[in-house]
Amino acid sequence: MKYSVGYLLVVILSAGTQSSNAQATRHDPTSPLIRLVHIAPNVQLEVLDWGGHGRPLVFLAGSANTAHMFDDFAPQFTDRFHVLGITRRGYGASSGTLPPNNVDTLVLDIRSVLDSLHFASVVLLGHSFAGEEMTRFAELNPARCAALIYIDAAYDRTALSTIIKDTPQPAGPPMRAADSASPDALRAAIARGAGVRVPKSEILATSRFDAIGRLVGSVTPDSLEGRLWEGIMTPRYDRVHCRSLGIYAVPDSAVDLMPYYTQLDSAGRAQADAFFNPIKEFAAKSETLFRQSGRNEVVEVHHSKHYVFLDRPTEVARAIRRFLGSRAASSR
Repeated sequence: MKYSVGYLLVVILSAGTQSSNAQATRHDPTSPLIRLVHIAPNVQLEVLDWGGHGRPLVFLAGSANTAHMFDDFAPQFTDRFHVLGITRRGYGASSGTLPPNNVDTLVLDIRSVLDSLHFASVVLLGHSFAGEEMTRFAELNPARCAALIYIDAAYDRTALSTIIKDTPQPAGPPMRAADSASPDALRAAIARGAGVRVPKSEILATSRFDAIGRLVGSVTPDSLEGRLWEGIMTPRYDRVHCRSLGIYAVPDSAVDLMPYYTQLDSAGRAQADAFFNPIKEFAAKSETLFRQSGRNEVVEVHHSKHYVFLDRPTEVARAIRRFLGSRAASSR
């Protein structure tokens, strides 16, 4: 199990069980409709449709995750919106490879999916790394951006690699043999490290198990994460013309940032404490940059975790509804 700066890199792997020729599937009546949308040669993107009517509200997952990460959170918005999720190329059921140093290809992927669904303008809601794609999408496609909602995603990540190098984060608890015994065991192991329980559907969408249910390996290589992060750039919020909401998970202690802190020995805790301060400063600078635009609104959720929509779902949903309830953000 790997833990990265400010978020858990859930190294749980694609099941790869869906047919690449499938057009739409539904595993049970309560799960989202799943489509594989062909957007380029050898590239098909998984699109989840939780239903609803109204303006499209499109969820984008962070790195290492798929749109299934929102299976327990997104459906509550179907009362006012048509709610969907897109899994970026190379992850889960989405095929294709990531180009180096090129977020624009990922932005074009999003636009291609919206074209295929005949959506003129949408509200984009993204977690973590999806902030990179959202900002650039709004910059390149201003007429198609009704609003942006960043869930612990509005950061300038360009300095992050230096922080990691200068002040490394302590490793989280290693996986035990029992942690790979079943999807439920893996889910419990992730909860111990991340401090939140991810949807079981995310485990099944990003992991591969053998006939008796044991975890057997990943179809998403670690190198994919490195290539994804090669494309980071300083966000140009000044070039975004739609209103934006930034929901920040504010860690007030090393335990908030690293839920596995209590499982570390004294040396590990000292390393975690040293890591906390530069990360806190990094987050504050990013929030200041985001606030500089008069169109941007900020909600801080203190003592919360990076997966704040799983950790504090009621507060996050309330903030989203308040923002989208304004005529400027939700008018057609």
